[in-house]
Amino acid sequence: MNEEIVNIVKEIKDIATTILEKDIATVRGFSERQVEAIAKQTLIIQKGILNGDIDEGLKEFFLDGLEAMVLNFVNTLKGILSVTIEKIWNAIVDSLWKAIDSVI
Repeated sequence: MNEEIVNIVKEIKDIATTILEKDIATVRGFSERQVEAIAKQTLIIQKGILNGDIDEGLKEFFLDGLEAMVLNFVNTLKGILSVTIEKIWNAIVDSLWKAIDSVI
């Protein structure tokens, strides 16, 4: 393979890796906190149902709230990942334009 092609491929991989590593650290911290909160809420609901503090009428309310927590968590992750993908795309395109401009 041509050395210039090898260099461009390496640069694209380096760009993607740098952005992913930084953003994944952010996602990891966020997701750990959120998953822990969801797990705690699940146990609170479970105990409430077992000891009778949460009756059938309230059970649906708390389960709906738990479902909303999970949906918000997943939607936030989708948003973060979407932004990450866009950052990678922009950085790669910028790098390619610079490579082209360097010979013009």
